[in-house]
Amino acid sequence: MRPQLLKITSGPSISFSARQDAMPYVNNNWHYHPEVELIHVMQGEGTLFAGDTSIRFSPGNLILIGSQLPHYWRFDDAYTQEQPLPSLIELTQFCDDFWGKEFLSLPENQAIKKLLNRAKRGMIVSEEIGLLAKVVLHQLILAQGTERLIQLMQLLQILATDNEPNYISSSNHFEFVSSENERINAIYNYALNHFKKKIYLKDVAAIANLATNSFCRYFKSRTRKSFSVFIIELRVGYACKLLAEKRMSIKEICFESGFNSFTNFNKQFKLLKGMQPNEYRKRMGFE
Repeated sequence: MRPQLLKITSGPSISFSARQDAMPYVNNNWHYHPEVELIHVMQGEGTLFAGDTSIRFSPGNLILIGSQLPHYWRFDDAYTQEQPLPSLIELTQFCDDFWGKEFLSLPENQAIKKLLNRAKRGMIVSEEIGLLAKVVLHQLILAQGTERLIQLMQLLQILATDNEPNYISSSNHFEFVSSENERINAIYNYALNHFKKKIYLKDVAAIANLATNSFCRYFKSRTRKSFSVFIIELRVGYACKLLAEKRMSIKEICFESGFNSFTNFNKQFKLLKGMQPNEYRKRMGFE
């Protein structure tokens, strides 16, 4: 399941990229790159696949993707259709050695070096640290000349103080054994388009051009989880989105998310989130 190597152009007058992007979903797929990537989601929501895990992202999220970590930002259909809802992100992308091979080896930079190593699992920056980091990221985008380097260093210093990030992937090591970018994109897109209904393994296996048993082994060997667990994660993530919107009852959310049993919905939700759906809604201030 080898992701596509994405080449990021910084330009002849700059050593790293920092910008706003009003159409972040264009040409996005399962990919990786040597650059570290920090993204502030300002408008838009969807599903982020990173390493062996998928999460829901929404406005306000600040996410750090480490060097070489395979990932895929998949915005919801409402943001990619013919007349899409507006989407907007702010981001910076940089190689961890663009300032020189020895820079991060300096004793003063050990906290930043540790941060970039932790980022190889992917990190959702905690809310408290994120508030300040977002301000500096915006200033970085507006900066010019040497000020860009100063702002990037300040940004990384802030992120390095985050002792309570939510890690996304369970591991920072992935083997790229063959060029299968189209296959994994097809599997993920099929799952996202059908997880609200019953999914038959034979159908998704056909998408991957594999026999059912071969598909199960293939998916687990590449993602370190079964396809059924992957689907449950998508359903619970979508349920969290609906709980936040407060438009539906919990029982309605259960069936809208693809579960056919309220008991199983509560069980799977608690396994993944550590609490029942009604407790999640209360703790997150959604009611």
